[in-house]
Amino acid sequence: MLMLSSLNGLLSQVLSPPNLHTAVLLSPAGELVSFASQPSRSKDQVRIIVGLCTETWQETKQFGCGMIDSELGRIVVVPIDEFSTGTQQIFPDEHQPLMLLALNATDAVEWEELLVKGKALAGHLSKPLGKYREHITISQSSPTATAAASLAPMRT
Repeated sequence: MLMLSSLNGLLSQVLSPPNLHTAVLLSPAGELVSFASQPSRSKDQVRIIVGLCTETWQETKQFGCGMIDSELGRIVVVPIDEFSTGTQQIFPDEHQPLMLLALNATDAVEWEELLVKGKALAGHLSKPLGKYREHITISQSSPTATAAASLAPMRT
């Protein structure tokens, strides 16, 4: 079983405050799953990072990772997928990774260091999260079938 406290612990381990200060786990659709930050950040601040990461990923997923330099600092977005380890992955438009991992740091952290740490953690998370792929990926079914399946039976 995958526990949220374990995910938070793993995210905390990658941090090296004050420079690498925030790690965020999110869905490709932009839903916040878990985060760790030192010093502590509000959920609203983390949601801003999530929004930036989601947009960055949509624009850069064909390259296998995303990088943005913002007012919040440097942000790297890497996919978590069953094949996260090894060479850089190129994703076709229709492929959705299991999750996305975002690391947020100051300008004192080099881009390469952020990428290396992000890919290492993504590789570590890929196997346990891969077991839940059918439960956590976005359904590709038609809206009509989904709507019909979600209707509750009528009460008489």
